[in-house]
Amino acid sequence: MAFEDAPDTPAHGRVLREVATHLGPRRMDEFQTWARKTHFWCELLAQIAAALARYEEMRGRIFRAVEAALLQKRYEEPLPSELLRAGVVESAVGWAWRHVLASIVAASGGGSLAALLAGGDVQRLLWPVRVIAVLMCPDAANHRAVREHCWDPIVRHAKADVRDVVRDRLTQTFPKDPWFV
Repeated sequence: MAFEDAPDTPAHGRVLREVATHLGPRRMDEFQTWARKTHFWCELLAQIAAALARYEEMRGRIFRAVEAALLQKRYEEPLPSELLRAGVVESAVGWAWRHVLASIVAASGGGSLAALLAGGDVQRLLWPVRVIAVLMCPDAANHRAVREHCWDPIVRHAKADVRDVVRDRLTQTFPKDPWFV
């Protein structure tokens, strides 16, 4: 069922049917003749495999970048050495990625985190993460990273209607905080 909608579907798989709908019958026949001669379909799969391998490398670099940023930050109270050696930062980053982001996707009705990432639609993750960070920070006005990476983009770059709704909700949530007024 990986390549078919249903086991009783006729000769062509779903991908071929979609391409045929796009091209029309005459051009599809021409394309398939060319594709067989040039190894197009196996090349396509090989390139997907290469892209997925690059994605995995990049994903690893994303995790390491988040970990490095957290470890390089100068906290008022340093992380105890025992916790550092226990890999608490790496664990928190990995589990946050897995559960927080997946929960955001689920709450938005967007299917799975894997499907969203495969589709490249990270904007659907970015805005909720920004809002959650602002809402959970006990001193967002003075927390530089939250201000720079979350609040400022909400205020400056969100589409006007989204920005206004978020600003109104934050103002309602924090009516006495001058940062939100």
